[in-house]
Amino acid sequence: MQMGDVQKLWWCGTGINPTNPSQTSDVILYESINTITQAKSDPVIVLAESKNGWDQTYTCNPRVIGGTFVNPLGDGETYSYEMFYVGTTHDFGNAIGAAFSKDGIQWTKYPTPVINTTSYANYGVGQPGAYNVDGKSSITLFYEDYTPVLHHVEATSTDGVHFTVQGIITNNGLDPTHANPEWGDIGYDPSTKYWYAAFDMPVRAPITTGDFGERGPYGFQLYRIPASSLLTGAEPWQMLKVVDTNLTGYESNFLASLLHDKYGNINIASYPTLQLFVSTSLPRTAWDATPEQAGSSGNITQWAIAVSSYEPSQSLLTLKRYVNDKTYVVTTGWIDPVKFFPDTTLGHLYAAPQHGADQPFYGCKQDAVGYFVSLDQACDGQRILGINGYGYAKKPAGIATIPLYSCTSTRYGKFLNQDPACKGNGEGKLFAYALP
Repeated sequence: MQMGDVQKLWWCGTGINPTNPSQTSDVILYESINTITQAKSDPVIVLAESKNGWDQTYTCNPRVIGGTFVNPLGDGETYSYEMFYVGTTHDFGNAIGAAFSKDGIQWTKYPTPVINTTSYANYGVGQPGAYNVDGKSSITLFYEDYTPVLHHVEATSTDGVHFTVQGIITNNGLDPTHANPEWGDIGYDPSTKYWYAAFDMPVRAPITTGDFGERGPYGFQLYRIPASSLLTGAEPWQMLKVVDTNLTGYESNFLASLLHDKYGNINIASYPTLQLFVSTSLPRTAWDATPEQAGSSGNITQWAIAVSSYEPSQSLLTLKRYVNDKTYVVTTGWIDPVKFFPDTTLGHLYAAPQHGADQPFYGCKQDAVGYFVSLDQACDGQRILGINGYGYAKKPAGIATIPLYSCTSTRYGKFLNQDPACKGNGEGKLFAYALP
């Protein structure tokens, strides 16, 4: 949340429960950052499990919204902030609760969930996103419901605690290869009347990470949709950007939160550039990490928060080939600048599907150094790094493109090349088409 020059952040981490010191579990922390001076407050725990309440096992996934909340707790007080959070008394069956604060640090909980669990056999409900409609206490709440299968719900309230479901958010236009995706956040742009949302991509298959089961997805996709189509799907979601291991170098990139003002509007700060705070894993994996080493680097103990952005003017990504003494890497994303040298520019790809370019170029890796690009979403059974961008599977009519060829070098492995002779490595196979 940005208020003037100050960004206020609430997030879920691990800590000792202040109300129950014998319990170390999920807690919600707070920190502020002055965007001019870069001065930061010390992180403090501001919410944790109730000792004997409905949320005594876990509390996580906070979403804070500003407003004027008059007597929501029956104590005669007026509050400036409401926090929605996920809690449970079980391993499954999460519900969504609320807490109120005057300063964003000292919180008082509403005694019962504001969105009850829909099942004790699965996750229940979670990942709330909130928007203040009138600047007071009329809240639109969005959340995930895993019953019977994962879907996203819109509910509304006039007081911030009593909600009425309005409908299910459409999936029309979302990546068809990722059915029923989880999300990190949703925010509103009142200037364009679009909702923006960050939907997670899947977790890697353990067979590709040395049988290490990663907890965090490898990436997320940022979308937008007209407000009038959010429930109807009359106009589909439009993909804007992909953030993944290929782009960032981090093993995990997920549960992205949009920077917004105190009411949930995202036309703030560097707008129209949008800022996102991303759950990620530190440090980056070594360029020659084995699948197991890469997988373990995404362990929950190495999760951190990173910053990403979406700039509407940047629709093209440069596809480059890099080299060291062992391998080629073809990518539009992050590359270790110490271990690799630029070799050539192969062309450009769109950051998201457009103008008929709907063929993803997947960045993949086999074993420790076997980097390659594939048109197969499963990376031919190998570890996926992410999506380099979107080109053409076939030559389009009326659009200038460059054919790329799939090549293999006995020394450097697989690579892409503009020349079908593959730099003297034999005849290449037509791969796909990129933009000049």
